[in-house]
Amino acid sequence: MHEERVSPKDLVFLDDLRPKEDPKWNDLAMKAYGGGLPVYFAAVPLALCIPFDVDYRPDLHPLGKEAIAAVFEEARKGNYQVLCMVVYQRGAWFVVSDDYIKLFAALKGRPDYVRCVVMGKPESELLKDVEGPMSQEDALRALGLA
Repeated sequence: MHEERVSPKDLVFLDDLRPKEDPKWNDLAMKAYGGGLPVYFAAVPLALCIPFDVDYRPDLHPLGKEAIAAVFEEARKGNYQVLCMVVYQRGAWFVVSDDYIKLFAALKGRPDYVRCVVMGKPESELLKDVEGPMSQEDALRALGLA
């Protein structure tokens, strides 16, 4: 799987493939972008990763189902980096607001842990391999903002 940059003017939004907007995620991303919020890597138990929009079901749309299958297949081949999600902690949970395709692919494969970019200092004894805080440059890259 390769990364390709797309101009914002070329984006097309399908209403039935659009989750609810998460103002908390947006606020944290802006703080991280400005350098005012530390960003970490951590292996997070999949059981603690919850979607912000619990009603959003990309697996029920043909394009969503296809995207989930592609990410799942790439991970099955050993490229686990494709499952890396950006999350933030809310209580004991790690909220997924922007990486639903990755979350659904991970749920299909059911690994015990998934690699996550955590906005804010994670506070959980259940995490493994916590690294950070990242440099500003690395944080922006990990958040997909650079």
